[in-house]
Amino acid sequence: MITSQLTILSFGCGQDSMTILPKLALDTEFRKKYAPNDLLVLMADTHNEHPETYKYFDEVVLPFCKEHDIEILKIDNSMGYHGNTWKSLTGQWQNGNPTVGSLAYPKTCTHNLKLQPQYRYVEEWLPKKYPNIINKKRKDNYKQFAKIYGKIRWLIGIAKGEEKRVADATKETALWKKESIQVEYPLIDIEYDREACQNYIRSIGLPLPMPSNCMYCPFSCNHLELLWLEKSYPDKFNEWIALEQAKLDANKDAAKNLGVSARVHKNGERIGEAFTLYDMLQEAKEIYPDVTMNFLNEYKWSHGHCVTSSY
Repeated sequence: MITSQLTILSFGCGQDSMTILPKLALDTEFRKKYAPNDLLVLMADTHNEHPETYKYFDEVVLPFCKEHDIEILKIDNSMGYHGNTWKSLTGQWQNGNPTVGSLAYPKTCTHNLKLQPQYRYVEEWLPKKYPNIINKKRKDNYKQFAKIYGKIRWLIGIAKGEEKRVADATKETALWKKESIQVEYPLIDIEYDREACQNYIRSIGLPLPMPSNCMYCPFSCNHLELLWLEKSYPDKFNEWIALEQAKLDANKDAAKNLGVSARVHKNGERIGEAFTLYDMLQEAKEIYPDVTMNFLNEYKWSHGHCVTSSY
């Protein structure tokens, strides 16, 4: 078996991937095991990350990578690696018939906004980095690389306790992936759960990043998250409400017209109508009438990420 020449870290700038990155730089045995040769770190921008995430990337991640000579790139949609219809999260919802991310819909945003831009970038990057790769299309660059240099080791930040998010490799249908990519989950291997990740980041003197998820992620749409967003970024929260309402208005004659939460009103005259983000916010205020900003910040930083995506 050919020893893998290249390791790629899929970087979300959250607590899981921010544990893997410094371990690759500082832990000799960890680096030897997961990235003994070349290392590339990639983050695809959804254009709906929290401002705290962008700030952490610029002020903590980039200087750390420069100090430790690690090649890293944030893939912006201006670079041409995002799909034509998936330039950004909100752009996708405003493209043609208005829609919005919902618990009722298939989970396609991670694949289209995070993974696909990375795959497309690497496809062009390989022949620039490795002269033995003849630039072709339709993922042939990956296949060539695997034959010459071994499968690319693609590291994903999923912590212990989140094993349900690990994709079933036997269900992979893309032949080029089967032939050229080996997906690995280092945190599960070393038995780091979310608390262990947080403790490690602090132990090496780095500030703790916010858990990684889009601001308008329906899968983090719970009462405390909504209260945090409404109090921290009211303009953003109102934009999310407007995007949801545009979807509801555009589909008002549909038999089933659901909002972000996929819930409906069950009592009163509004029975069957979508239970909206505004409705959820009012419900949250009734459940947590005296919640403080300090409590919400502690909650926000202690948990959460794109918890339902498996890859």
